Amino acid sequence: MSTAKTWAGRAVNGQLRTGAVAARPKTRTTESERLMQQGLSLAGSLLMPLGLLAIGLGWYGAAHTPYTFEQVSYLVSGGIGGLALTTLGGFLFFGSWLARIAHQQRQQTELLAGEIARLTDAILALESGD
Repeated sequence: MSTAKTWAGRAVNGQLRTGAVAARPKTRTTESERLMQQGLSLAGSLLMPLGLLAIGLGWYGAAHTPYTFEQVSYLVSGGIGGLALTTLGGFLFFGSWLARIAHQQRQQTELLAGEIARLTDAILALESGD
């Protein structure tokens, strides 16, 4: 028995619901998803340079003071704080990128499911025509 006849047999028995996949609404970017992606991207793109600026200011302050106790405070506030800001900004920007990829994957999955449903309907139409 061919695959098409097997699918046709399942459709007659009600096991295969044609059009159920194609009837689903297409995946669209909602306003909240778009704002989340833009917010993550904006926050990441602002925090990374701000962290690099803090590292640079911390280095400048530590380089221009002869006292060790002042250099340590510049190192902690500028160096470690700047590193934390840069890392956080990088993670936020990466999260924005992942959200964009996940949305594109959902769109492609919906398109593929619609095409599978269309092919199933075409096979069933061919089988019922025999």
